[in-house]
Amino acid sequence: MRDKNLMVGVIFCFVISILFLLVIIWEIKKSIDHDERVQQMSKKTNAVEVSDNRDFSIYETMVGDDGREMVLIPEGVFTRGSDSGGYDEKPEQEIYLDAFYIDKYEVSVKAYNKYRKAANYVKPSVPFFPGDHKVMEVPSHAVVGVSWHDAVNYCTWAGKRLPTEAEWEKAARGTHGLNFPWGNKVLPKRANFAGTGDGYKYMGPVGKYPMGRSVYGVYDMAGNVSEWVSDFYDQFYYKSAPIMNPTGPETGKNHVFKGGSWDARSVDIRTSKRFAASPGRKDSIVGFRCGRSKLK
Repeated sequence: MRDKNLMVGVIFCFVISILFLLVIIWEIKKSIDHDERVQQMSKKTNAVEVSDNRDFSIYETMVGDDGREMVLIPEGVFTRGSDSGGYDEKPEQEIYLDAFYIDKYEVSVKAYNKYRKAANYVKPSVPFFPGDHKVMEVPSHAVVGVSWHDAVNYCTWAGKRLPTEAEWEKAARGTHGLNFPWGNKVLPKRANFAGTGDGYKYMGPVGKYPMGRSVYGVYDMAGNVSEWVSDFYDQFYYKSAPIMNPTGPETGKNHVFKGGSWDARSVDIRTSKRFAASPGRKDSIVGFRCGRSKLK
């Protein structure tokens, strides 16, 4: 009887050991399957990120007098500035803007030449360009070598105006204060900035980076060329600016330009970054796009 009980005990322990081993194997398999699913999800996420071509048709568009498409930026509040950026970007705060339109693309050489021919206007020029000047004459490229005055004159001819700094920033970053038009991190295939990893050593064609569009579907608001806005520059303006439809200081020596360029570092293509220059400056990194108030 005693030997029988011993045998039953041994068999019971053996069965328990087998079951325990099977449980361990099952858990290992679950872990492997989970890892494989995570990897597959990661691959799918990366694929979506690379092939992202969202449809922004929910936003109303119109065609300006220059024949170029504009996107409606709806009225409302957005986050302007940055408490973690430069001293002239502070304080970060919510600003209200009426609805307005902004050019979907930067003004191209082709579009600017159309204006020059119609108005018998001067040719863009820069005091220095590190590469072949012919790259500045490619019709599809963003126009550079234009002063603030030149940009104002073009927009006036087109029945538009330069956007305010606040309008430009909202169109670039949306309502939630994104660091870049596409999100909060620098990602590949989003913008043309310093280096040749993006395919362009200097300025490139407008609208070449669909994955770098802002949430409103506006192209090239980071990199390619910086863009003039209407505001005078004041390094302390944000500290006392109105929170409804700010238009910048009433006077000043310099005007703001935004967005960084083909020559900018990643930190300088942030949507909140501010630059300033005299209105007569013509440079190989600065171009523009136009805005327009929405009729009420």
